[in-house]
Amino acid sequence: MSFRRLRQRILLPTLAISLLSTSIFSCTREEIIGRATNAAIGAGVGFIQSQFITPAQEVQIGEEARAQVLQQYRLYTASPALVNYVKSVGAKLIPYTERKDELNYRFDIIESDEVNAFTIPGGSVFITTEALKYIRNEAELAGVLGHELAHNEDKHARESLQRALIAQGAVGGSLSDRDNVFIQAAASVTLDLILKGFSRSQEKEADITGANLATSASYDEEGLLGFLQTLQNISGGDNNGLFQFLLTHPATGERIDLLRQYYADTNLEVSNPVLGTAEYQQQANVLGPRIPVEQTRTNGGN
Repeated sequence: MSFRRLRQRILLPTLAISLLSTSIFSCTREEIIGRATNAAIGAGVGFIQSQFITPAQEVQIGEEARAQVLQQYRLYTASPALVNYVKSVGAKLIPYTERKDELNYRFDIIESDEVNAFTIPGGSVFITTEALKYIRNEAELAGVLGHELAHNEDKHARESLQRALIAQGAVGGSLSDRDNVFIQAAASVTLDLILKGFSRSQEKEADITGANLATSASYDEEGLLGFLQTLQNISGGDNNGLFQFLLTHPATGERIDLLRQYYADTNLEVSNPVLGTAEYQQQANVLGPRIPVEQTRTNGGN
């Protein structure tokens, strides 16, 4: 999932980028991002999916990207109980992931008035305080966190990272664990690519994978569906800045139909499903009331 407001805040300084050629070029922010975007559009699919980035390198660049995210957003710490609760729900999904031994999966709440959640390479998942106000139960939280985990499980975040490295000529093992300047540049460009959003097919794939993760952990299969339905009902199709989750994903109705069709085709039904309404509300009530939708429309969603 994209986090568009961060894109407007990141200041990427001029950096020296090591290329496969023998030279070192000083690239402006616009040049780096322009090359990254061109690579994302023009690189061959087979090449993008090659395995030239190791999991260790993915985690290392992810750590730098995480540091950059935390320069722009403040971690929510007002209720340690809520923080630990969100982490515990995410932790219940990790045993069912295939990349749990490769990546550093973790979950954080960040303070923001946008309804959003996103992930970055390496395994960090972030969810906003405002998004938690729109979630109604633990199953919905598991569905949203599962969707974000899926972007790393299905290697969508790594594909964005590889596009960034291709744009900078860093292929064939040229990434050095000791090249901190390069690590920082790669992380910045990777963030910008993710800000542009994952593709429609990737988002739909993440919905399916995320649903499988949540239901494997015995959460009600209606989890993610319930959250999407809530946002669709409240937003009324209005593209105001509050609902970043809607703005950066395929049409909500389309996603709901896809998930329902998947459940029907696979006969997916959880025995004794966990909904966790009382447990969730007990923790999330400390966040206070939602920001009125009318206010966000008046203020242009800012």
